[in-house]
Amino acid sequence: MTATQAARRAAGTQTGLDVLLRWMRIRRRTSAQDIEDFRNSKPILVVGFTQTIGGEILVSVGKGKQIARLRQGYLRLVAGEAPVWTDRRGGRSARLQSPFTLRSVPKKVRLAPKFEGYELVTSQGTFDLAVPKKDAALVQYAFAAQDS
Repeated sequence: MTATQAARRAAGTQTGLDVLLRWMRIRRRTSAQDIEDFRNSKPILVVGFTQTIGGEILVSVGKGKQIARLRQGYLRLVAGEAPVWTDRRGGRSARLQSPFTLRSVPKKVRLAPKFEGYELVTSQGTFDLAVPKKDAALVQYAFAAQDS
């Protein structure tokens, strides 16, 4: 597969049109279909949030203090290729290198109740990652498959 092949959105990565289709009772794809497509080397995009992948962006909160900004982006998953994180704004991207360990984090994700938080340990370091709960099975499967 080439790196330029168009990727489709995962089941939990929804746009306004997807929400409208759901209200009209038109079915969307499921996580099981996403995993099957991943096995067949079809590129899939999973929306997510991170503070640390690709480097932190510090924002001043006053009195000389700074915090890492939560950034939205996409995780591109393709079987046999390294996962790639791309920021939604700013054009930053980072290719993640194996081995991978993905651990669930029990705390809630700020401002995103339908997302699950994870700690992703790679050969490059430890990163935070939040993905939609609907896409959790796909992300866990993809990182486990990339590791083997």
